[in-house]
Amino acid sequence: MAELLVLAPTAPDLRGLRDLLGDRLEGRVRGVDVVGKAVGVGLPAAGVGAAKRIFTRSPAAVVLVGTCGVYPTPGGAPAWQPHDVLVASRIDLLALEVDTRRAAFPEPMATRVELHRAMSAGLASVRGRTGTVASPLAATVDDPTAAAVRTHHGCEAEQLEAFAVAHAAHLGEVPCAAVFGVTHVVGSVGAEDFRRFHRGASLAAAEVLVAWLQSGAPGLPHA
Repeated sequence: MAELLVLAPTAPDLRGLRDLLGDRLEGRVRGVDVVGKAVGVGLPAAGVGAAKRIFTRSPAAVVLVGTCGVYPTPGGAPAWQPHDVLVASRIDLLALEVDTRRAAFPEPMATRVELHRAMSAGLASVRGRTGTVASPLAATVDDPTAAAVRTHHGCEAEQLEAFAVAHAAHLGEVPCAAVFGVTHVVGSVGAEDFRRFHRGASLAAAEVLVAWLQSGAPGLPHA
């Protein structure tokens, strides 16, 4: 029986799955065993937490669910609104010191993870759009810096745990996808909007995941 491991930074990010899976966040949906677990906030905690969950359970696939901020667009017209849903196609590790040439990634270091195309397409077909995501060590709070990230990297969104979780899945040779509800525009007002829209955005991401599961989880590689 295939098992899908659903990971999130915190337990509240999984609240939208409780009606489907119960308080223990474990259940079977259309022949797929689904388990939800929190891994921790930030790159270091999420990497360790995800690796522990993945290597303990050996799932058929992993989906990261949660929320994200979006980088400002040129001209200021927002491309995304709060509670929109973004399905990640690629995750880049972000270090602003590298962008400004004050530091450098060592050549063997992994800095990019491509996510599972079939699962991503299946999730995006429910609701939302695909986009590329950057994962920094800390949230970007400077407006010019946030605008430069989009220009320099071509990334649309920022999510602190995404690279750590996707890289842990890659090391475990487990297909991985990620779905995020949008909370804010990255920059100086991001923290306030994150608090304001987090609950609704996390529920929006979970709704997409639930609908995908109930439709048979198209693109899920069955064990």
